[in-house]
This record gives sequence, structure tokens and C-alpha cells, in this order.
Amino acid sequence: MTLTERAAAALSRFIVTIDGPAGSGKSTTASILASRLGLAYLDTGAMYRAVAHAVIERGIDPEDAAGVSDLASGLELEMRTTGEGTALFLDGKNVEGEIRTPEVSRLVSPVSRHEGVRRAMVRLQRLSGARGGIVAEGRDTGSVVFPYAEVKVFLVADIEARTRRRLRQLKGAGIEQDAAAIKANILERDAMDSGRELSPLLRPAGAFTVDTSGLTIEAQVALIEAEVLRQAERISGIAVARGESNPFDRTTGYFPISQRIVRALFRALFGLRISGREHLRYRENYIFASNHLSYGDPLVVGCALDREVWFLAKKELFRNRLFAWLIRAYHAIPVDREEIERKTMKHLFDLLGAGRSILMFPEGTRSRTGELRDLKAGLGFIASKSGMSIVPVYVTGTNRLFDCFLRREELSVRIGPPIRLERDRPGGNGKEEYRILAGMAQSEIRMLMDESEV
Repeated sequence: MTLTERAAAALSRFIVTIDGPAGSGKSTTASILASRLGLAYLDTGAMYRAVAHAVIERGIDPEDAAGVSDLASGLELEMRTTGEGTALFLDGKNVEGEIRTPEVSRLVSPVSRHEGVRRAMVRLQRLSGARGGIVAEGRDTGSVVFPYAEVKVFLVADIEARTRRRLRQLKGAGIEQDAAAIKANILERDAMDSGRELSPLLRPAGAFTVDTSGLTIEAQVALIEAEVLRQAERISGIAVARGESNPFDRTTGYFPISQRIVRALFRALFGLRISGREHLRYRENYIFASNHLSYGDPLVVGCALDREVWFLAKKELFRNRLFAWLIRAYHAIPVDREEIERKTMKHLFDLLGAGRSILMFPEGTRSRTGELRDLKAGLGFIASKSGMSIVPVYVTGTNRLFDCFLRREELSVRIGPPIRLERDRPGGNGKEEYRILAGMAQSEIRMLMDESEV
């Protein structure tokens, strides 16, 4: 497939994630795919293996969460291209061979379940993908690290095929091991990776799923490459270049005037900072999903967006007739915090179907401490059924406006890149798919939160 010039330019900034259980062919597929597409290869699993290797080398107890986390945060890890392919360097040393041993394999899951380790590795992975142009593989690259990846792939394979592949991989590295032991290790890792509380192995919502059991590496790479090229054409086709008009940004009447006035006031009085608006330069409407700190969030977030939005507000706010008239005039939609009524749901789908964007605060209630709560699965339901992209938003300072006025606190809105879906792509179990998608949005809001604190 020959790409148009715009699609080729878009592809050069793509993030492609390939997740799946051990032995499903992720590493080989990702490295070949990256080479074919001219993108960098990021082996996130190798990074966790490097931590396990360092734990062994330095004699640290793998169950010592603090010790292992401190170690991980201080490691210098880098993927480099060598004469033999891509290799991982730990503190300047090529450790590609050393991190593939059975001893390291046994420690990867126990070590990676520590929150401090995962935070350190995800931070490095996000830095590696900050400019795009990568193929990243692992177990949570599409669900946690890069939920906004343009293409999210999930590989599956039966246990026999995975055992054979791992056996060949070890033999190629000069390591002899019994097939039964390899199979037992893979099953053990599956159980640990899928059952862990933090970033468990799961299929990202909307992922392109490939069963590799009966496929050659060449065949599975070809399938994924075709999907990536298709998405490059699709996404480049809706991208808005500088100087081009975006019909989804057009607003009429009092709304855009009010939006600009409110934005100017918040900037002048409270030093409002807005970042990430470049992520909205596409001909598409969105579901904006924001954290929730105060009643002022809809006003602050709404004025930061380059488009007209409808937002959900708890029905108790509509008891006062004058106030109800005012917020309805600015597109407030009454909703029960516990469950969205069918009539309201239909209204939301009608708005999205007409090309409108909506703003949701899917935590359900305000967080007085600023801690991000679990997002309700209703966000995933609306996005899945409508096929609309979710844009994560992180707002800070709305609960401390006086401190922002004195410039002791920052009032800011950070807009993340869209988490895109395709309406016609089959997913897994409905309710599970909605929960996973809400979790992906939550992961990205949390990343925006962490990055704002750096």
C-alpha cells in the first residue's frame, strides 16, 4: 500500500502498541514491524527484565517494594540499535543476553507488580514516546502507558504455540531448558500478570486483536502493518493543518463570545494556563473526560476548549429556577450521579450523532483531596456505543481559587490526546469493555496529573 504524503507524515509520528501474554510473539513482531515502518522499537518488557536483572545482581530482596522501587527509579535504560538488532542498555552496558535468562524470567512479574517500579518504568516509556514514531510492546502499553496510541494491537496464542516460541527463543540465545518448565513458567506469569491489582494484563478497548497460534511471523506482521497503514490514511484524512478551518470548532451566537470572555478573565485574575489544545486539531467531535475538584470545573474546562460543549451536571443544581435557566443556556444537562437515565442517555447520543462534543466528570462526585477516583464505566459505555473519541482532561486549582489569585497555586487545564475507537470493531464482553475503556481514560488523566507535578 502506497501512502499519501500526508499519511506518511502522520505515520512518522504514530505510536503503535503491541500487547499480549508471554510467548504470543510480541517482541519479534514489534521489532520487524518497526523496521518496516521506519519507526523506533520500544521493548517495555525488556525494561522490567532489566530491573529484575539489577535486583539479582545487587542482591535486593524482590519482595522489598521500597528497595526495588528505589533501584528502578535510579536505573539508566536505553534501547539502542546494534549490529545484531535492537538491544537494551542498562547503565551504558548491553544486557540484552543477560535479561533473557530463566532466572530473570521468574522474577519479572514479582518485581513489576511494585507500584514504584511501574511508575518509574512508565515515566521512562512515556518520555521515549513523547514525540511519537515508535512501536512499543509489552503487557500494558495500550491500556496504561499509551492509551491514546493511534493503533493498539493485542496478540493472543494458545499455550502450546507460546511454549514452542519461547523454547526457540531461548535456544537461539544459547540457553537450554525443558519445554515443560517453560510452559509452567508461562502459565505462572499469565496468572500473576492477569491477577495483579496494578496494571494487569488485559486487552485494551478497541484493540486490533490477532490470534497468532497458526500464523507465521511474516503473516502476523503483514496483518498489523496493513492495519497501521489504513489508520495512517484515516487519521491523516481528518487532521487539520495549520491555517485550515475545522468545522467542529465553529460556534455561533453567545457561546464563543462568552467562552473568550471567561477565558480572558481566568487568565487575568487567576493565571489560567492551558496546554494540549493542539490535540484537538481533527475533524471529529469528542467526549471530554475530566477530573472533578469543584463546581467551577465546567466553567474553567469549558472555556479552555476550542469548541462548544454540552456538559453533565447533577440534577440538584437545577432546583433554583434562575440558576437552572443560566446553566441550561450554557448547555448543562441534568443527570443523576448514580445512574444516567434513558432519556438523558438518548439526548447524549443525539448530540454526539449531530457532531457535538460533551464534557463529563466521570468520577461522579468532587474530590476534595484532589486524589483521582475510579472513573465510572458509563463513560466507556457512551464512548463504545457512539464510537466517539475520549479526550482526557486534567484540571487543577479550581478548588483553591484564592491561592491561584495570589499565584501560590496554579490554575491549569491540561488536555491529553484522543483515545480513539472504531464503532464497528468487535470488542470483548460489553461491561468489561466499558470498564477497561474508562480505566484507560483514568490512566491518561493520572499521567497528565503526574506530568503537571514534574
